[in-house]
Amino acid sequence: MHNAFKLNLAAASAIALIFVGAGALSSQDTVKPKNAGSAGSGKKAETKSDKAPATEGDKSGAKEVTYLDLVHAREKALKLRDDNMRDIQLLNAMGRSLPEAYDKGESDKIGAEYKDALKLIYKMEYVGAEKTLRTNRENIAAAMGKASEIFRKKTTEMLNQSADRMADLDMQAENTGSADAIRMAGVVQKNQHRLSVGYQQLTLASNAEKHRRYAEALSHYRLARLHAIYLKIELAKDEAEKNKLRAEFRSELDEKHIGKDDKKESATPAPAAEKKPAGK
Repeated sequence: MHNAFKLNLAAASAIALIFVGAGALSSQDTVKPKNAGSAGSGKKAETKSDKAPATEGDKSGAKEVTYLDLVHAREKALKLRDDNMRDIQLLNAMGRSLPEAYDKGESDKIGAEYKDALKLIYKMEYVGAEKTLRTNRENIAAAMGKASEIFRKKTTEMLNQSADRMADLDMQAENTGSADAIRMAGVVQKNQHRLSVGYQQLTLASNAEKHRRYAEALSHYRLARLHAIYLKIELAKDEAEKNKLRAEFRSELDEKHIGKDDKKESATPAPAAEKKPAGK
């Protein structure tokens, strides 16, 4: 009987161990999905937190302007201010001498744009001023490109007409031998150099235009056109025709329009010469 009691106790202990083991396994199975879920949610949370700063950075826009940025922007803005004004003045002078090369609407737009940039400079908003002046410079270049094309065509046409006229007069002197023909042949010989200089200026202007140096191109075209106008007047058949041509090209022959820059350059050394006696 004692032995039977031991057997029953051992069997009960074994059954208890089986239930305990099964309970432990079931508890592990139920815990694992919770850990996996929490781990997954943790990864998702980390991903969101990692992405959050980039999104905020995108919304924040451009970087903060430093003092060094302002210094550089000021230097560039002041240089562009001077360069743009010089080219605007050249465009206006070209427009007065050859109105068909001048688009008033475009010129007004360029002037207003430049004025806006100037206001920003006075307000010490140099970054905005530099940006506006760069856009302004692009518009100036576009306007100069159009003007250069018109000047090239008109100036080439005038120089070619003068060359043809010279050839005709030269042939008349050889064939007729009249006093008037000989006189005009002397005029042709006298102005051959002027024609050569006109074509040289035309070549320089064309090369500058190809490289988008429109301000330089327009300056050369202006000189070439002046030579063409003077040739046209010199080669006229009589004084009445010369006066008619002078009236036609009055705006281009007017010193205040065409000779303005040359006048300033020639007048520059004068004050220095006058100061010497005063220094005694």
